[in-house]
Amino acid sequence: MNNLQKLIESYKQKIDEIAKSNLNIDQKYLIKDILDTIGKKENVTEELIQNVYQLLIQRVKVGLTFDAAPTSKVDTVAYLQKDEELSFDKSSSNQNTLIIGENYDV
Repeated sequence: MNNLQKLIESYKQKIDEIAKSNLNIDQKYLIKDILDTIGKKENVTEELIQNVYQLLIQRVKVGLTFDAAPTSKVDTVAYLQKDEELSFDKSSSNQNTLIIGENYDV
């Protein structure tokens, strides 16, 4: 087994050690498959394999992990009453927009 294959195998072991909450089984399989495919190329270098590995696991390192959401009491009922003094006026010239979406790498 040459040095490139040893490097790929060590990366595969590191991938297996990543928690399931960060990478599921299908994602791990895909990353290993990509590393194997890159390793079989003719002019592959150690640097290329390292760069591919870093790119593939980068999402894991910067990804968000969420805890279980807190639950609310389900045995109570709350009645709300509109407070006219605290309500927004529809004729207001200021209008803000809330955008909710995914975080993308820059």
